[in-house]
Amino acid sequence: MKNLLVCTFVIMVLCSCTTAGVKNVEYSQFDKTTVVNKKFDEVWGYVIEWAAINSFPIESADKVSGMLKLSGSGTVSQSFFQSPAFQGDGAKIDQSLVSCGEATGNIGLYGAKFTGLTINAVIILREVEETTRVTVNLYGNVGVEVRNAYGVVSSTVNTCQSRGIFEERFFKDLNSF
Repeated sequence: MKNLLVCTFVIMVLCSCTTAGVKNVEYSQFDKTTVVNKKFDEVWGYVIEWAAINSFPIESADKVSGMLKLSGSGTVSQSFFQSPAFQGDGAKIDQSLVSCGEATGNIGLYGAKFTGLTINAVIILREVEETTRVTVNLYGNVGVEVRNAYGVVSSTVNTCQSRGIFEERFFKDLNSF
């Protein structure tokens, strides 16, 4: 009888294991492009300055192609974001700019946790007659890990969708300079 109980418990623990993943990612509709009524060189300089002021490290910049890549966990002015940090299984990941959803997966009683959120933005500037068209693609990458007492059992990296907050603020600032 004792062996039957132990076997049943072991089977339950093994069956309750799921791999790392996410659920409930929010998808938002918003404008990813705006037109600024200024010349390309003015807008380019402002975008570079804006990235520095708002704590987004510039990973690469090519003025000839009009492409700029920002990478990090930028803030876009700390007073601007009022939403609380996401709480999921004890892990805190700030999802103010992007929606990563909820970490899923477990091994027995050990649940999945988010690790290392990185936010990336690709900004493309195009000269259109006397104006400049600016397009932004913002996304995040976050790790999801399921660990037990011995280490990582399952892990994955997921893409987080933009909420449109970065783009809205960036376009507002661009059109007001």
